[in-house]
Amino acid sequence: MGVNACIHDGWLYFTDFEGVEPEFLYYKLITLKSFYESIAYGAAIQNINTELVRNTEIELPDREARLRIVAILSPYDALIEANQRRIKLLEESAQLLYREWFVNFRFPDHETTPMTDGVPKGWERGAAHEFVSVLSGGTPKTEYEHYWDGGIPFFTPKDCPDTFYVTDTEKTLTETGLESCNSRLFPKDTVFVTARGTVGKIALAQRPMAMNQSCYALVPKQDYDNLFLFLAMKDAVEHFKQVASGGVFSAIVVDTFKIIPFVKPPSDLTNEFGRLVRPIFDQVETVLRLNTELMRARDMLLPKLMSGALDVSRIAVPKEVEA
Repeated sequence: MGVNACIHDGWLYFTDFEGVEPEFLYYKLITLKSFYESIAYGAAIQNINTELVRNTEIELPDREARLRIVAILSPYDALIEANQRRIKLLEESAQLLYREWFVNFRFPDHETTPMTDGVPKGWERGAAHEFVSVLSGGTPKTEYEHYWDGGIPFFTPKDCPDTFYVTDTEKTLTETGLESCNSRLFPKDTVFVTARGTVGKIALAQRPMAMNQSCYALVPKQDYDNLFLFLAMKDAVEHFKQVASGGVFSAIVVDTFKIIPFVKPPSDLTNEFGRLVRPIFDQVETVLRLNTELMRARDMLLPKLMSGALDVSRIAVPKEVEA
């Protein structure tokens, strides 16, 4: 916990530490993830409880080794956290620029553009469905092993990130699996929206991906920029959720896009906006890839340090991890 907070009843917490540092215990618990998954009970939802965790036996190295392990690993987490803050600032800057141009109507040459019916001349009011094609996905049969664990990312609502880009997915398809399901392979920068489960989350494909039937892919019907479309749909869906009944969706269907308000500017303006924000999105993508590499390096070190496979006394403690 980086701040004082309450926790949901789906979490357990530790207190009254005796003979172990919280930071070391944090890293030790990460190595126990597979163990807890193997002993979890329940059919639809797997669970562990206080008793199972309390009775978990762990081996503790001496205090000097524990502190050294924390000192080796914590710079990775510090840089990952700093990069996450950087990503958030970059994404906020893109969203602010979108709102400045397309919500507040302070786009280039707005001073000389007359307003008609509350929007700049040449702009159109309507519903999202008039401006985007809403495409569905599908899932190949799970019992056919040769459909799965290939090289094609398979996007589901579980994979929706807290950032603009979805970079990795829990499941992957083979070419045969893709051919046997109702999803096409969507190109990089396709806009995904989750329709069931975690409803109304918007994400950009960081690389070509397929998707399941709990999502939609949004493709512009006219020649306007995908980054504009992403930010516009993110803004439109969020606003629609706020004014919908209680702000709660149980699901999104194709007809939902017929009632989501959408203001469409001229395509050349969206393309100008896309060129302007593209470097911001490129930076987000670069920092996300960097964080992936940092996490991979940390996760390779972690079990070796905990198991004693690496002699921690012989590893230099980094002052910081190089970006």
